[in-house]
Amino acid sequence: MTNQVESREVLNSESLETQTVAPKYNKILVAIEEDSSQEVFDTALHLAKAKGSQLMILTVIQENLRGTMDLPIYSEMTGYGAIYNQEMIELEEKLIQESLEELQIWLKRLTQKAINQGIQAESDYIYGEPGKQICTLAKTWKADLIVVGRRGRSGLSELILGSVSNYVIHHAPCSTLVVQH
Repeated sequence: MTNQVESREVLNSESLETQTVAPKYNKILVAIEEDSSQEVFDTALHLAKAKGSQLMILTVIQENLRGTMDLPIYSEMTGYGAIYNQEMIELEEKLIQESLEELQIWLKRLTQKAINQGIQAESDYIYGEPGKQICTLAKTWKADLIVVGRRGRSGLSELILGSVSNYVIHHAPCSTLVVQH
């Protein structure tokens, strides 16, 4: 009689083990920035490869308080003040176009890296508030997982500047993985 009970317990624990299923992420959205994203991208790439997932690589270009986009060129242009002549406007437009072309090349390089590893991947960039745009794309693309980075801001800095990862955690339509920088 004791042997039968022990036998049932073993069967029950074995059946529980076989019923444990890891989450399936068919679509992974990774939101990255050009300057601090390698670890975030590598994490998403590893997950996509391990899970056989599609990968969407996204960069959001945010308008800053001056009403300009957060592209590298704007940090160089702010020293000239708010008075622009036609030549300055044309130069600014040319530099913006060059920055966007560099961004597209970078995104294509990351996409190709994923494709070379057998992952179905695409990339895009959009304008707006990063947290909102990430969540909106995750919803429309029907992502199962969002991978974002976190810079480690806290306290007053996070309160004033906000936190993209914090916004995404609280508003995402799916699971979120935050990679600490």
